[in-house]
Amino acid sequence: MSEKIPQNPTRSDFLDTGQWHLAVDISKEGFGAWLLPESSLGLNPRVIISQAWNPSEEGLLARIEDAVYDNPTVLDDYSADIIIESDRQLWLPANLYPTDEECAEAYVNVYGGDILDVMVNDLGKEKCAFMLVPGLKSFMQRSFPGARIWSQQSLLREAGIQPTDAFKCLVDIRQSSFDLILLDKNELLCATSQQWKSHSEIAYVIFNIIKTFKATPLKTEIIFSGIRAVRQSIGKVIAPYFKSVSQKSHDLDGKEIPTAVYLAINRKKRYAYHTR
Repeated sequence: MSEKIPQNPTRSDFLDTGQWHLAVDISKEGFGAWLLPESSLGLNPRVIISQAWNPSEEGLLARIEDAVYDNPTVLDDYSADIIIESDRQLWLPANLYPTDEECAEAYVNVYGGDILDVMVNDLGKEKCAFMLVPGLKSFMQRSFPGARIWSQQSLLREAGIQPTDAFKCLVDIRQSSFDLILLDKNELLCATSQQWKSHSEIAYVIFNIIKTFKATPLKTEIIFSGIRAVRQSIGKVIAPYFKSVSQKSHDLDGKEIPTAVYLAINRKKRYAYHTR
């Protein structure tokens, strides 16, 4: 993410909240917020917040709160999608964990913490339980009532739900971490977040997970998104070993944005799975 923008638009520019949609991306590395206009307005998306900080859980909630309170435009009554980029997510079969409370309890049993801090996305067959930092869920509910709250993996997994006879591996690369979703004919085999320092580390994880879950490389489609230079470099190296390797670029008005933000604001309206 880029450094904070020196000057923000004034709130008067966006007083008709019904004509704008808010998208917010929160992670250990920073905070971003965009306003997306109704197509009838003929206007470009607006960057409201773009802050980056050193990744650390200590003091993270305070940094997130300050980012919101310092930019009161985001607190107006917009429809909103909030993306929480967390590396602590737990995927559970919905038939065994039918309620959010049961999912939260399972999450706490694995990662610890308080069940009141755990958020849950329901994607039909599976549920994804996640959190970023204690206190964030209640702050989001107070600050953005009615907003849809997503984990980045939920959006990536949903994006992979398409008819296919092949294994499908979605890899989204961010500044210091990446997500990998492995599907077999739309059945979820693996969902993981990993840290990375070199391109070879990402390639190694891809091959290792493909092997672990007995997916055949020559029957596997790899779909990259995220940081363009990194994914293109890795794609060239691994392409000979897989059925296909494709690259997805996600932009707003010609500017690259986090994959999860793009997926949240471009979801088909028939999907209603969300967490509040």
